[in-house]
Amino acid sequence: MQACAHRQGVRAFGAARPARAACVRVQASSGLVPLVESMQRDQMKSGLPKISVGDSVRVGLRVQEAKGKTRTQSVDGVIIAETGTGLGRNVTFRRVFQGIGIELKLPVHAPVVDYITLVNHGRVRRSKLYYLRDRIGKSAKLKEIVGAAKSKRTAQVAAAEAAMRADDEARAAEAAARQAAAAPKPEAEAEEAPAAGSA
Repeated sequence: MQACAHRQGVRAFGAARPARAACVRVQASSGLVPLVESMQRDQMKSGLPKISVGDSVRVGLRVQEAKGKTRTQSVDGVIIAETGTGLGRNVTFRRVFQGIGIELKLPVHAPVVDYITLVNHGRVRRSKLYYLRDRIGKSAKLKEIVGAAKSKRTAQVAAAEAAMRADDEARAAEAAARQAAAAPKPEAEAEEAPAAGSA
């Protein structure tokens, strides 16, 4: 049984595979991945607090008003889920307003998020707090971390923030080194280079 000529990619069952034509494969060079990562790091916000699921936070959202004016709307709520890493990190933010639950899925590093302030750490044992959707009143509240657990959590947050600051400083040093490498050579060095090559 012969494969139809107009169907190039189809061959009869059991037929011999034709010789492969030389094809050009485009692969991402290893130099592209660090470049993309550095571009993403440059777009990430610095100075954000270390937040996790169960934390009560105050989020400042930039709101566009008429005539090009913007203002910051502050909303309080609880982080009930988080997904993604790096530039693509999202948090699901839940707030109960006048008896109605409102959830926002916020990209942490998006321009619409002006600031995130930590109010307190909630004591949770799950990574997703979707059960809060069914709760109302006092049962929808999370207990705050107190005592030794609070000091331990505070130490963890301080260590994470110190690591973030060190990462920011390393990123700034890396950007300065890139700018120095990309800067044009002074004319004196440019004239000496051809003279050394001809000798």
